[in-house]
Amino acid sequence: MKFAVSLSMERFSPDVPMQTVMANLLELAKIADEGGFETLWTSEHHTLECTIAPNPFQTLTWLGQHTERIRLGTATIAAAYWHPIRLAGEAALCDHLTKGRLEFGIARGSYQYEFDRMTPGLQQQEGVGYMKELVPAVQKLWAGDYAHDG
Repeated sequence: MKFAVSLSMERFSPDVPMQTVMANLLELAKIADEGGFETLWTSEHHTLECTIAPNPFQTLTWLGQHTERIRLGTATIAAAYWHPIRLAGEAALCDHLTKGRLEFGIARGSYQYEFDRMTPGLQQQEGVGYMKELVPAVQKLWAGDYAHDG
């Protein structure tokens, strides 16, 4: 049996210092790593009141510097918010900086209020089209130079 954990920087009160929030996340990541968990997942969210998660690659790269073996995954990247070149580059760099431990997860996006702020006028259910277009573009970019019209 394999175990995984989903963790984010959760700040349930503005009275909690960000250094405490970060220390809590790091402690849980180390516990999962030392406890034999296979993968640690973290998400991308914008404008959620208690979750600080604008770019999971930054969080995972930081956690990768403090863990030894646990795989590090995006759960998930919101496709409609990313350009293929930027996404391919940030994911590849995160994978290199974590010594090949990145697990790449992508989705259409979760909440309409995030779409309203990140991509005004786009309906959440339209995010699936972006995901279907983004996945092959990113895979081709990882394979080499690639031109895309979309």
